[in-house]
Amino acid sequence: MGFSTVLVISLAAGVILIVGGGLMMYMANLVKSAYEIKVQINTEVEERLTKMGDDLDKKSRWIKRDLLEEIEKIKVALQTDNTRKMEELTGSLRQKVDGFEASLHSERVEWVKAVDQDRQAIASLDSRLKSAAKQSKQTTEMPTPSEPGSLAADGQAPKPAPLPAPPAKASGPTPVGEFLQELGNGTR
Repeated sequence: MGFSTVLVISLAAGVILIVGGGLMMYMANLVKSAYEIKVQINTEVEERLTKMGDDLDKKSRWIKRDLLEEIEKIKVALQTDNTRKMEELTGSLRQKVDGFEASLHSERVEWVKAVDQDRQAIASLDSRLKSAAKQSKQTTEMPTPSEPGSLAADGQAPKPAPLPAPPAKASGPTPVGEFLQELGNGTR
């Protein structure tokens, strides 16, 4: 092997070493750039994720606030609707109760009238019975001349009082019977 061969081989080895070294340097720069790009991407991703998280928090607060407002509106609407329905139901119920009270009041007035009429009829009957008893007592208690103290102030026996005339027999019922008949028929 000659000098030229060694020289060519040396030159080839030098070129290979230079090209290999250059490639190694180039690859090192590529790896370094890739790592820097990776770090930069990670930083940007974290920043964007943080920003997105903050935006989501803001939006979720807005949504919560909007939902709470809507819930309050719905709640108020339900309360007013329930109040209206309750007023409708209680209104019809009150009308029915008022109707019942009015009918009870009118029936009570009728009952009071009937009781008053019955009391008046009983009082009238009682007074008739008392007057009849009084008259019968007067006729049975007339003093007889043989009783002591039956003499008048002038020493003579008093004249007996005339007996009441027996009631005339009418074709119709007697006043007491008439009253009882009216009471039985419900005309009083």
